[in-house]
Amino acid sequence: MISLTQIQHFSVLAKTLHFAKAASQLEISQATLSCEIKKMEKSLGFQLFDRANKWNIKLTAAGQSYYDGVKNIPYDISRAYDNAVKSARGESGHISIAVNNIVYDYINLGEICKKMKILYPEVHIRIFDMPMGQKRFEYLINGKVDLALFAGSTNLIMPEGFCTKNIMPLNFALAIPGSSRLAKMENITVEALKQTHFVLPPREEAPNLRRTLDEIFMEHCNSLPIVAQEVIGYHATLQFVEAGLGVGFVFMRRNNPLPEQVVLRELPIRTDRSLLAGFQEHINSPVINNFLRILQKNCEN
Repeated sequence: MISLTQIQHFSVLAKTLHFAKAASQLEISQATLSCEIKKMEKSLGFQLFDRANKWNIKLTAAGQSYYDGVKNIPYDISRAYDNAVKSARGESGHISIAVNNIVYDYINLGEICKKMKILYPEVHIRIFDMPMGQKRFEYLINGKVDLALFAGSTNLIMPEGFCTKNIMPLNFALAIPGSSRLAKMENITVEALKQTHFVLPPREEAPNLRRTLDEIFMEHCNSLPIVAQEVIGYHATLQFVEAGLGVGFVFMRRNNPLPEQVVLRELPIRTDRSLLAGFQEHINSPVINNFLRILQKNCEN
């Protein structure tokens, strides 16, 4: 049986055609190298080198054919090891991410992916738009993506076999037209919300968020919110609020300029919405772990 060490020794000698040079490169004695080559020839059943002139050895025809077949093996093994190490560290590979459009309102995913590419240039990233609502986990379940980013309740029940990681809290605020009576109130009361007209996301597009808001209103106001206009997204909501079409629920954003005619007020009701990452429960992917670490660090800064 030919060992990998013997193949390596043979390949170096076949390339140099000089026992002293090959032994020096391999950091072994010439006697050891000569012994290994003789063992190989005995195992193979044919001669690898013509040693008629010990100062000018040559490959036999069989030796040349054997060399052509094995010369890349040491390199391939070394490359396989290096690739495996990179994969184990999450330095190479791929990651597919499904993203709700609302996520772009609160994090700069482009900058996060840029940092990922700088740190791990051999990781390939694919981004998919993820539909809102009940179908948002289909990409995860059918294996189309490795990770899903979305806004949701911290006590959200995920499909079996999947879990979530809380990336950052999303604190609700009331976006109020500057001309509204609510804009003049420093502290908004629950009672004041009962007769307020709201700009809310469509129920079919964001059923979980609408259900959360309905539950909050039923618990604290004993009624559902009055919906004047339906739009989805942070910027869309602010535009309609600025136009005076109603009060919107938005997540507080740091260092974010507001339209001139819009004011923010704290919500008098506590909510539990967060930016969440969903993935398979028992998966151990270094690439996913590296991406989540960069994502969370970016959200904390």
